[in-house]
Amino acid sequence: MSEGIVRCPYCVLGGEFRRMLPRSRNCFICLSCGHRTTVGASSLKCACPKCQRMDVIAHRCRSAEPLRKRLPPNLLMR
Repeated sequence: MSEGIVRCPYCVLGGEFRRMLPRSRNCFICLSCGHRTTVGASSLKCACPKCQRMDVIAHRCRSAEPLRKRLPPNLLMR
């Protein structure tokens, strides 16, 4: 693995995304919001409040998609 900096996608510090601290070789955590990420394992889910909120929003968007497909085009333009 290259020695790059891993940054939190939610927290900003000094005009940049906040650096995440290493917990182990491939696991990093944000000290501000608790977001966790594992380099190379994108299938693992983070349980921080911000990721949980993003999951709720994504679920609502996916649930509304069939409704949008059934609406007449003139209602979508308003």
